[in-house]
Amino acid sequence: MTRRISQSITPTTEDVAALRGPFVAKGANDPVIAALREYFKASVPTWLPKLDEKQELTRERLAEIREAGAKRRAVIEALPDGKAREKALAELEQTEAVVEDMDTALAGAGAFGGN
Repeated sequence: MTRRISQSITPTTEDVAALRGPFVAKGANDPVIAALREYFKASVPTWLPKLDEKQELTRERLAEIREAGAKRRAVIEALPDGKAREKALAELEQTEAVVEDMDTALAGAGAFGGN
């Protein structure tokens, strides 16, 4: 015959509420989701949604895009593997490549322009 040892604890109502609290689905009104949306919205430079091909970008503006991308990446990388995460990271990588290319071109122009 084998021995069996068992220990357990019965939670109180307050314990149950505290243990479940962070994991209860709150839907669209979840304050964490609302804060995440606001974080993403606030991290985007105010001028970026209005950007078009007629406007010129400075190195400072490219730095703003780079910073916004880094903030977004920090959150996206915390997501579980999946198509949404892969797509979001691929879009960020494309943005980062364009910013880097433009920044390099501006740095070269500044070097040859006497700036």
